[in-house]
Amino acid sequence: MSGKAKLQAGTHGPAVIEGPATALSWLTVLPVRGSAQAFDRITGARVIANLPVVGLVVGGVAAGVRWGLDALGTNGMLAGVLVVIACQLVTRFMHMDGLADVADALGSYAAPEKAREILADPHAGLIGMGSALLALLAQAAAMADLPWQLVFFVPVAGRICGIVVAWRGFQPMRPNGFGAMIIGTASAWWVVAWWVVVVPLMLLVDVPWWRPVSGLLVAIVVAVVLARHCHRRFAGLNGDTCGFVIEVTATVFACWMVL
Repeated sequence: MSGKAKLQAGTHGPAVIEGPATALSWLTVLPVRGSAQAFDRITGARVIANLPVVGLVVGGVAAGVRWGLDALGTNGMLAGVLVVIACQLVTRFMHMDGLADVADALGSYAAPEKAREILADPHAGLIGMGSALLALLAQAAAMADLPWQLVFFVPVAGRICGIVVAWRGFQPMRPNGFGAMIIGTASAWWVVAWWVVVVPLMLLVDVPWWRPVSGLLVAIVVAVVLARHCHRRFAGLNGDTCGFVIEVTATVFACWMVL
């Protein structure tokens, strides 16, 4: 979620192709070619609308790793750790980097201008490193107890919640960069639409119906609270805050599903 991207006008392709392809190109290590001509708020909106598509791909990798480990008889904490490693490798730890940066900035209790300087610092501090470590530990512990079918939905849930950060009621922190392309472009209906799509799929897994329904709702509420708090503390949002919300809400959802 770098702030080095620059807005650039250009020609857009069909949204149904450009959106998912660009989201996968920007947010994963997969060799997918996204938008090569236009880097503007239309591109950003299409990427945000397709964030859960990235979640489906990452979730597929996580579920596949967990299924393979189950077949090998690997279980317990080791299985959870390996699943989390697989998820982070697919995304180059991009969102975890956002979590660490935002945690450092929030933990400083500094004024918005100083907090933004801390957010932009490439070096993670103690609060950021500790927050990242605790999130990874919680995710691994939860993944260790979840069946592979539910492991699939953890990255999806986090990225549905990531859409909240780009809601049209929020403002970008800076006039340029990745945040300027995505913040303020998303409709609340996108979250509702993805919730309607994903929850019925969760209900195909042999779990009480209320658990996935409530789990995703709780994660979305947490996303709203975090996004509003960051917007107030930083006087705007950027790509790092999106990664922060994705990782925190994925952790919340995973833990909720094993309570």
